[in-house]
Amino acid sequence: MIRLLLMTLLISSCVHTTEPEAKFGINPARKGFVPARIALLPCMTWPAGATKIKHLPLINRPREEMTAMCEDFDKYVADGFDNQPYMKGLSPKLVEKLYSGAGMTPSTSEALTKEWKGLGPDCQNCESLPGLYTRSIQPRKSWQIWLANFSKATKGADAIMVPLVLSVNTRIEDDRGILQSIRSGSIAILLIDTNDGSLLWSGGREADVVYKALVGSVTRNQMKEPPIDDLKRRLFTDAIWIEFPGRQVYR
Repeated sequence: MIRLLLMTLLISSCVHTTEPEAKFGINPARKGFVPARIALLPCMTWPAGATKIKHLPLINRPREEMTAMCEDFDKYVADGFDNQPYMKGLSPKLVEKLYSGAGMTPSTSEALTKEWKGLGPDCQNCESLPGLYTRSIQPRKSWQIWLANFSKATKGADAIMVPLVLSVNTRIEDDRGILQSIRSGSIAILLIDTNDGSLLWSGGREADVVYKALVGSVTRNQMKEPPIDDLKRRLFTDAIWIEFPGRQVYR
């Protein structure tokens, strides 16, 4: 009996349980914290050298299209602060002015590209941006040092908000005799504590716009691409703001 008990204790001590992967929404550990001063960074695409989120298709659209997507996303995020008494933000232009005025280089987007580059210990199977960030980027000492310096440069910003275009992709697929011209996209926003790099909140959207035709009725080259404006309308919705700390919902 004693031997059986010892074996049971030994086996149970060797069982390793993993925490569930972080999801979009409020970080349960930081619930109730409302940042007093949020620095908005300009939208950027997911850095080419960073570890990829597992299931997302690669970006295959022209640079000009990505630039236009980010410009529209920046406007959408900035408009999200309107009539929100508890959401205090510094505009991207002001942030860049304070940042460069403090002698910090390179630009914020270049700095994030450097700090978020893929490393060997990164999570290779993470299926969400919050999971990838908390497991692979947040623990990096150089990232935490950069955030501390950034906060000092921006007069004490206690959080940064980073809008990201994770994927924009067009492709043709044959689904059992039906040709599909697909335009897909994925965007996200990260709200990050400048004190320790912890993720306060994150929001994300994925969407597809699909045109269909019977195989044989048109060739692949004749299939039209769905308009990017249709994709934007599906991505830029209020659903991305769910659980944002301090955000008021008016109905």
